Amino acid sequence: MSKKLLVILVIVLVASLGLVACERPASVAPVATATSVGEIPFPVATQPQIMQDILSQTQTAIALTPQAGGGVLPTSTPAFTFTTPQATAATEVFTPTATKIAYPTATPGKPATYVIQAGEFPYCIARRFNVDPSALLSASGLNINSRPAVGYTLTIPQSGSFPGERALKTHPTTYTVATGDTIGEIACYFGDVNPYDIYAVNGLEQGSALKVGQVLQIP
Repeated sequence: MSKKLLVILVIVLVASLGLVACERPASVAPVATATSVGEIPFPVATQPQIMQDILSQTQTAIALTPQAGGGVLPTSTPAFTFTTPQATAATEVFTPTATKIAYPTATPGKPATYVIQAGEFPYCIARRFNVDPSALLSASGLNINSRPAVGYTLTIPQSGSFPGERALKTHPTTYTVATGDTIGEIACYFGDVNPYDIYAVNGLEQGSALKVGQVLQIP
């Protein structure tokens, strides 16, 4: 090899090394340097990250913006909770048992005593229990002119009979209550009907008040 060619190769080699030393890889990003003391370098962000940050800041700004009502919109919509009504436990229903009213009934035969009720008088009681009126008055300490008051107790003779027809009106039948009527008076009107039997067949309690126009069953 000639000396001249060798010198050319050396020059080319030196030039190549100089060019290689001056080149900087294009793929290496330049390092950011602080421009002043205390300044924080701004991070290099990718485009998706930038879009995420913008969206997040926009939502926060909307949430914190005062509304017309003076409040701040909540960041999330509260969920409405619907409570399904639970089935109510079946309640046991107790049906009250109807209490049967104990109606007074006529004393079989002749009672030993009898208390006079409104509208009654001794002669009526003698007819009702089939006893002699004179014997009834005598046993009860009364005479023909006596007018015993309501509540007076008569002594009923256990012998003798009523002299005459005991039934004054045909019965069973019905009777329409008039002004001032009482059960005792109605019983005397029919003659031999016991007032306790009238209470019983009409489902009335003893001493029940009567109403004008009320229809009673007469046994």
